[in-house]
Amino acid sequence: MDEVLLETERLRLRQFADTDADAARLFELDSDPEVMRYIGPFARGSVAEYRELIRVWLPFYEHPPGGVWAVEARATGDFFGWVFVRPAPFHRMASAIGWARDTELELGYRFRRAAWGHGYATECAGPLVRAALANPAATAVVAVALVTNRASTRVMEKVGLRYERQVELSGYADPGAVYVLPRAESGSARIQ
Repeated sequence: MDEVLLETERLRLRQFADTDADAARLFELDSDPEVMRYIGPFARGSVAEYRELIRVWLPFYEHPPGGVWAVEARATGDFFGWVFVRPAPFHRMASAIGWARDTELELGYRFRRAAWGHGYATECAGPLVRAALANPAATAVVAVALVTNRASTRVMEKVGLRYERQVELSGYADPGAVYVLPRAESGSARIQ
């Protein structure tokens, strides 16, 4: 059985497995132009390439809540998307954003259109933020999204992150909005 990180009332977060089935789920997710609208042309071209990506993710699971977690409906097992916590320097634009410390943990998520507007991102990101900041080595949880991606930045706000600044991101017309929740402030943050 796949290792489950957590379950909420409606969702289960489990590890991705090095299988064609999980790779196909990722391929389908990233094949939707609306899902990728704010992310860019970073989709891989085949299920085999997503299988390689899953293999890159596997070491992150050694330090929970680190990892890229498949988000599924508890009742049906339907795949909704993914959420991750990883060291911020792994972001492909970390140097442009100013993320150089492994003690800053990045929060990210991507969901199928059918899962949009149901609060799933907030439901699973909130517990991940709390778990990340429970690690004494973590100094902050950070996130970035294009300023035009208001749905994503709203999730960041709902889970306690605060807007910090804008940053230019190479290849994008719109700037990125950088959000942060320092560990020192996490105890007083309202995380839904």
